[in-house]
Amino acid sequence: MGHIIDISKWDDDIDWDVAAPQLDLAICRVQYGSRVIDEKYKEYVANLEQRNIPHAAYAYGCYVSVTDAVIEAKDFMARTSPNAKFLVLDVEDDTLASCGPSKLAEASQMFINTCKAAGWKVGLYVSHHLYGSYGLQNVQADFLWIPRYGGKRPDYACDLWQYTDTGYVDGIGECDLNYIIGDKSLEWFIGGNDDGEIILPPDWQTNNLGSITIIVQVANVRQRPSLDAKVMRQVYKNSGHVYLDWYYDDSHFWYKIAENNWVRDDVAQINKDGKTKGVVWISGTNINLRKGASKGDPVVGQANVGAWDVHFRYEDWIYVYKEGVEGWMYFDESYVKWIR
Repeated sequence: MGHIIDISKWDDDIDWDVAAPQLDLAICRVQYGSRVIDEKYKEYVANLEQRNIPHAAYAYGCYVSVTDAVIEAKDFMARTSPNAKFLVLDVEDDTLASCGPSKLAEASQMFINTCKAAGWKVGLYVSHHLYGSYGLQNVQADFLWIPRYGGKRPDYACDLWQYTDTGYVDGIGECDLNYIIGDKSLEWFIGGNDDGEIILPPDWQTNNLGSITIIVQVANVRQRPSLDAKVMRQVYKNSGHVYLDWYYDDSHFWYKIAENNWVRDDVAQINKDGKTKGVVWISGTNINLRKGASKGDPVVGQANVGAWDVHFRYEDWIYVYKEGVEGWMYFDESYVKWIR
């Protein structure tokens, strides 16, 4: 098992090539209230994603009212990478000082609810000495994260335990370290922003548009066909999936592989044998089109670079059509690929 760290701008001069192999998860600070953005957040995320380390995001709460908690939550989400696995509200002494004791629990709950309403998995980090007071035990979140040092477990049931603020990781140096101590697995935390359920229609095996294969080492599966959409999970090279629908964003095709699960055409390709009708992209020039599905049939035209409709298929031959030019061509993957 690797380390689960939480980091902020105070954890500077990280040697990511040394640190990365030791990490299972990094929870990165995004802001200290709405007015103070953590200057290292974007740099940390870029380095983590370059090395395929899952990351999440936390915000130190400094809201002064219930209404202000909503504003802080929205600022937090706007500044957080859509690839974050989950969000965390951090409630500590400064949160108590800014909000006051009477509204602390209500405002904290409003912050969490605002993030959850946007579709995020949201946790609550709260100082050990605060959790038993101010109604904070009544705040509902997807998980609870409590710090307690000196080898003593928290007095309260929780899911993550920040067990030291003086841990050591090669490449980082001294930093906060955490254990999972509840009934949730590491996969529960890093498996995406939803509950991990993959929803397929009951007739997906027969009622689909074809099959695709992932062609990169790790591919993000997004909630919508957009790079701005949240990452729901990840799929891996050579994994196969049916696709149920497609979308074109004016530059790339997207393939729907489950409910709220989309991958783009630069991480996946439709299998040669994955379908019989649709559209192919031909990257070659002067490709012979024949009267029948055989090299012995006469040439009736030629295909060139571009998208061609496919009306029929017979074994390794497809019948293509474009702007009055049509005929059978051999499906050679060196210059032909399905695009939808």
